[in-house]
Amino acid sequence: MKIKILALALTMFVSVQAQKENKDKIVETKTRVINVMEDGKMIEKKVMVKTTKEQEIKTDPSYKGKLNAPRVFPATKVSKVIYIDNDNDPFYDETATVTYYQKDGMVYNFNPTDSGFEIVDNKSKKMIGNARFSNNAEVYLFNTKDYSGIGYFKDNMFVVEYYDDEGTLIIEKFNDSKL
Repeated sequence: MKIKILALALTMFVSVQAQKENKDKIVETKTRVINVMEDGKMIEKKVMVKTTKEQEIKTDPSYKGKLNAPRVFPATKVSKVIYIDNDNDPFYDETATVTYYQKDGMVYNFNPTDSGFEIVDNKSKKMIGNARFSNNAEVYLFNTKDYSGIGYFKDNMFVVEYYDDEGTLIIEKFNDSKL
C-alpha cells in the first residue's frame, strides 16, 4: 500500500513539474582560444559564448478549449553571455550579457551596464539610448538624443512611454527578437 501511495505521489509531482515549463529552450556554448600579442609576448586568452534561445509554446487563442489547436510561434528571446579568460587559471575573468529585442523590423542589443543598460542598433552598432535604474525597481529612466521617458518590461517586451512636443503620450514597444 505504501508503494502505491508513493508511486501516485511521484506521478503527480512529475506531471505538475511537466506542466510548469511552457517554453522551448536551446542553449549553445562555443569556446575559442585566441592568441593576442601584448607587450611583445604572445598571450593565450579563452572566450566562451553561451547563447540561449527561448520561445513560449502557445496555441492559437481563437481555438481556446478545443482539441488540436494549431501552434503559433511568438517571438524568440535570444541572450548571449560572453565569458573571457585573460590568464591561464580555470576561472573566467570577465562576463558580458547581451539580450536582443526588435522594434519596427530593426534588431536592438540591450547591453547591461552598472547603472542599467544601453540600447544599441544591432546593424549599425550605434547606441540609440540608455535605460537607468530608478528608485522603483520595475521602472527605468529612458534617454535618447530625441526624447526622455520611462521604460519597463511587460509581457516579454520593453515598453517606453514619453510625451512629444505637443503633449501627446507616445508608447513604443521593443519585442523579443527572433534571431
